[in-house]
Amino acid sequence: MSDMLSELTRRLAGRASEVDLTGTWPADSVKILDEFGCRRWMIPRSLGGDALGPLEMMRGYEAIARGCMSTILIFTQHDAAVDLIVTGDNDELKERLCPALSDGTLLLTVGLSQLTTSHQGGKPAMAVDWDGRQASFTGLMPWVTSATQADMIVTGGVLPDGMQISACVAADSAGLSFGEPMKLAALNATMTASVHCEQTVVDARNVIRGPVGKVMSVRGTVRPMVVSSAGLGLAGAIVDELKSLVGRRSRELAACAESIFEHYERVREKAYAAAGELSGGGVDDDKKSEMRVAVNDLLVRASTTLMTLAKGTGYLNSRPAQRMVREAMFFLVWSIPDSVQVRTLHALWD
Repeated sequence: MSDMLSELTRRLAGRASEVDLTGTWPADSVKILDEFGCRRWMIPRSLGGDALGPLEMMRGYEAIARGCMSTILIFTQHDAAVDLIVTGDNDELKERLCPALSDGTLLLTVGLSQLTTSHQGGKPAMAVDWDGRQASFTGLMPWVTSATQADMIVTGGVLPDGMQISACVAADSAGLSFGEPMKLAALNATMTASVHCEQTVVDARNVIRGPVGKVMSVRGTVRPMVVSSAGLGLAGAIVDELKSLVGRRSRELAACAESIFEHYERVREKAYAAAGELSGGGVDDDKKSEMRVAVNDLLVRASTTLMTLAKGTGYLNSRPAQRMVREAMFFLVWSIPDSVQVRTLHALWD
C-alpha cells in the first residue's frame, strides 16, 4: 500500500470507533476523503477527474474500508452515482455536475435497489411517467445510504411499458420524503433510510439514461469489484487487530490466527489478479461471484477468530473487535444475489 493510502487508512481509522458508537454523520471522515482527492478517482480526465483504473480504484477502496467501514459505504454509494452519470447518455449533465463532484462540493448517492435486489416481483416499487420532457417518479427507494445528507439521489423507475429511466433527483425536490434512518446492526452513521417519491418531477436535463430496457446495463469496469474491495479492506483491519492479540494467547490459538493471515493473503492475491483482468477488458460473471464468495468466507472466518482471541473484552462496545464482527456480517447482505448467498453458505459448511 502506498504511503498516501496508508495515511488515508490511518486518518480514517482514528475516527472509526467514535463514528460507530455515536452513529452520527461522519462529516470529518468525508472531509478526509476530499483532502486526499478521493472524489476525483471515478471522474474522467476530460471532465476534471483522475480516471483511476480498476487496480488503483481497488487499492483506494480497500484503504478506505481498512480505516472506516461507514466511510467506505458512503463513498461507494457516491461513486456508484458518479459512475452512472459519467457512463450515461446525458453529456450536458456530466459537464454540468462533474466540476462540483471533483472538488467535493456535491455529494451524491444512489436509490436503485428497487431495480436490483429489493422489492422484486409484483408491480414496480418505483413507477415513472415520461413525456419526452419530464419524468415523474412515484414509489419507493427501499435502501438509500446518505439519504438525508446527499445533495442528489440517482434513482430509477419503470415505465408502464416496462422500459426504465434513471435520473438525478435533487434532495429538495417536491414530492420527495425521507424515512427515519434505519437502526442497523452496524454502520448507523451512514444515515441509511428509505426515500419516497410522490409525483416527483425531474426534467430531461437531469435524466441520465432512458427509456431503455435496463438503465444499469452500462457501468464502469471497476463496479463488479467494489464490494469485494471493501471486504478486503475490512479483512485487513481484522488481521491488524488479530496481530495485536496473538502474542497474548496460547500457541494453539496463535496458530489459528496464523492460518487466517495466510488465507487473507491468498484471497487478496486472487482479488488483485481479477482486478488486473478487469484492466485488460473484463472478468466473467462466474469469477466475479467466486471472488465475492471468497471474500465473504474470509470475513466470517476472520471475524470469528478475532472475537475468539479478543475474549470478553472483545464483546465490549468500546473495543474494535465487536465493531468489526458486526461490520463483517454486512457483507452477507450488501447487494448480494441469491446465487452468491448459496455459494457463501456452501463455502462455510462444506
